[in-house]
Amino acid sequence: MSKLNLNSLSELEEGYMLGFFLGDGSFNKGHKSPRFIVRFALDAKRDQDIARKLVDILTKGHKKASVFSRGNNLIVKVCSKGLVEYIMTFVEYRPNKRAKEEKTFLMKKDHSKDFKLGILAGIIDSDGHVHEHLGTEIKTVSPSMLSTILGLLATFGIEAKVKIRMATTSSYSKKPCYAIYIPSTLMVAFQNIIPSIKVERASRLNLNKPRKVN
Repeated sequence: MSKLNLNSLSELEEGYMLGFFLGDGSFNKGHKSPRFIVRFALDAKRDQDIARKLVDILTKGHKKASVFSRGNNLIVKVCSKGLVEYIMTFVEYRPNKRAKEEKTFLMKKDHSKDFKLGILAGIIDSDGHVHEHLGTEIKTVSPSMLSTILGLLATFGIEAKVKIRMATTSSYSKKPCYAIYIPSTLMVAFQNIIPSIKVERASRLNLNKPRKVN
């Protein structure tokens, strides 16, 4: 089994992989015998292109990933002690009042612009929805992730609006949901430097949309 080679990846790619893990990634280390497995969960119907991007990044880093369906999810799975250790240098699992553990990103001032843009793109592609006009909404139930996302946006001078949506009796999760909305005017200005598949999709739709003729 080949070792993960991070030197083969750009900072955008490293950040993207980490950002996606923050949104929809998990570990499976095993209980009886150590296993270093990283899983990324995607939407099986809509996110085939995002799965390919993750696989391409891992392949470039000399790691083979498997992709399989599980219900409505598409799972990208990779076995890599190096990847687990790398992620754990940036992510902590801390106790939370509402949950057993919560992911916390250890942001540092010396993170490069490309690395932060990659993280933001990964978070958008995991927990975000990009409208056709490029207005972008990211939802999270984690106060720590809310702080992380707002901190990333602030480094680029992006002001987002935050709404708190309380859980209803029919909600799957009983935790409050934080909806972070980035206006379309700001996303249009940054669309060419945020390497998000969902932003690319919306940009193509917007370009191909028929224009009204007066």
